[in-house]
Amino acid sequence: MTEGFGPRVSGFDHFTFGDHNSLKKRISKNTAAIMVETIMGEGGIKVIPDWCLRDLRKLCNKKKILLILDEVQCGIGRSGDFFAFESSKVKPDIVPIAKGIGGGFPIGAVLMNKKVSKAMVPGTHGSTFGGNPLAMSVGNEVMDIISNKKFLNNVKNLSKYFLENLNDIKDKYPNVINQIRGKGLLIGIQLHKDQTLFIKKLMENKLLTIKAAENVIRILPPLNVKKSEIDIALKVINKVCSEY
Repeated sequence: MTEGFGPRVSGFDHFTFGDHNSLKKRISKNTAAIMVETIMGEGGIKVIPDWCLRDLRKLCNKKKILLILDEVQCGIGRSGDFFAFESSKVKPDIVPIAKGIGGGFPIGAVLMNKKVSKAMVPGTHGSTFGGNPLAMSVGNEVMDIISNKKFLNNVKNLSKYFLENLNDIKDKYPNVINQIRGKGLLIGIQLHKDQTLFIKKLMENKLLTIKAAENVIRILPPLNVKKSEIDIALKVINKVCSEY
């Protein structure tokens, strides 16, 4: 995932997904925070389990460091909850958000608790797309729509339907699809081999998807997608699997 995107940002120690022992060994007196995506997007649509988030919170409390949950891609209704970490009952110290909060209009923001906010005073942080009047007006409108429980429940219901049917396709074509991943309308189809040709064939059938790590095809339908549109996508995926 980092090839061709160097040099890496300094100050970060990386650890293997799910390897808490490796993580703990990397914490030193100079460690300021643990930062993870609640659902890894580019990393292959890997959902961090609720128990894991709770353990990270306990670890941060014990070591007196911050917990940063990146919800740029998985937040703002994408998981079926307003934030993907909500089901874990964990309260992070910092939450970067963007993309979804503007409903397509460029916007960026960082949420933080009161303790952190004392250190991040005006002038210490900026955003290319944050704070302008149009972005704030769009953001307010998006908030009104997505904070509605009926809207979020619809995302959860559509997700359940989509994932169940994708798993049926996986069972039908086990030599093509290895695993169905995701939560809400952040969905991944992991193939047994490189997904480039599969994505091309989906596009030829008018279904746009995108790559993620570990041979995963990333599916990100709009949150107001209709069940009939999901049925069209399922039909295309099934067709491509049958021809693959």
